[in-house]
Amino acid sequence: TITSTAFRRNPCLWQAKAVRQAVKGDKDMVCITPTGSGKTLFFWMPLLFRKDGIQIVVTPLNLLGTQNVKELASYGIRACDVRAETATPKLFQVRVTVVDSCQS
Repeated sequence: TITSTAFRRNPCLWQAKAVRQAVKGDKDMVCITPTGSGKTLFFWMPLLFRKDGIQIVVTPLNLLGTQNVKELASYGIRACDVRAETATPKLFQVRVTVVDSCQS
């Protein structure tokens, strides 16, 4: 599957169903699962199906945010961890590029 190729992990049935609904995006959803059940993979999987989107994940611990950034980087996916210590003006820079024409 795309997920096993990208993250070297196979999703279980609840993850596949929940991600399908999340990517579809026509309804709000809440997904409650116990500790250690695979929520991290569930958070990451939509990144594979929405190439141009932004995904926001709120974690209860700063350590989880830091771990997600490091592990996603190992898979070639850019992420940032926003918390009091990292919320600097540099993190929130916006670059605007206007291309009038493209020539080859």
